[in-house]
Amino acid sequence: MSCALELLAAVLDPPEGNSYEARILVDDGDRPIAYACFGRTPMTDASYDLYWLITAAERRGQGLGASLLADVEQELRGRGGRTVRIETSSLEGQGGADRFYRRVGYREVGRIEDFYRPGDDLITLAKRLAA
Repeated sequence: MSCALELLAAVLDPPEGNSYEARILVDDGDRPIAYACFGRTPMTDASYDLYWLITAAERRGQGLGASLLADVEQELRGRGGRTVRIETSSLEGQGGADRFYRRVGYREVGRIEDFYRPGDDLITLAKRLAA
């Protein structure tokens, strides 16, 4: 979680050369309920990385994450984005992150076994953005 907060700080007070962007959903009281952090993948012409997608625990299961991600993808399509790439842990949310991304159209394109610790693989997922 500290990494997600560091990325958000880089969005709000960007250092020179910062390529991080964020989209934040807020409730009627302007309280953040979901957050996506993404940026252009270095050395590519039209690929992006999704660094974090977080929904407040009490708001999970309401479609907010999928809606926010769809909005980010639509924006990237408008910029000529071709691919979105995500790295996640095989154990993140007891595998829930992996299941979520697959449900919204991402497919596994790579895996490094025991990357984070024994039994916890690094999974790379990607989605080709339609024109």
